[in-house]
Amino acid sequence: MLEPAETLEATDDGMAADITMPGTRRLLVIDDDNLHRMIICRAAAKSGYEPAGAATYEEAAQLAQEIAFDCITLDLSLGQHAGVEMLRHLWVIGCKAPIIVISGCDSVTCNETLKVAKSLNLNIWQTMSKPVDLAVLRYWFERLQLQPEAAAIAAA
Repeated sequence: MLEPAETLEATDDGMAADITMPGTRRLLVIDDDNLHRMIICRAAAKSGYEPAGAATYEEAAQLAQEIAFDCITLDLSLGQHAGVEMLRHLWVIGCKAPIIVISGCDSVTCNETLKVAKSLNLNIWQTMSKPVDLAVLRYWFERLQLQPEAAAIAAA
């Protein structure tokens, strides 16, 4: 089990591995698709984040509860669970980290989910469609690192 004080690095499958790199921002990648999770983790690492991948709602809920992430990417389809369930869990644990929604869901589902997130006062930073444009994703990762209010919100 990961300890909250430990830092994380993505392995080839996009799952978290323990390493020690103080001062690096942590990113939780929640996606049940192994390839997408791995691609997003690699893009995050190239942008200076320490990514941790979660393939299921249960893995993501445990990691989010144990570790203070600076940013989260969330797929809205997590197998047996919907992304809205993950958003509710993030609200319950008091998550203030910026969230980037990356999903292949239709626009109606995305819009309804975003309404729920806003009603819960979650920090939805950006929405992106799958397949993800890696240049745009890295742009948002880098922009988040430059935004003092995003860092302040995540630290609160």
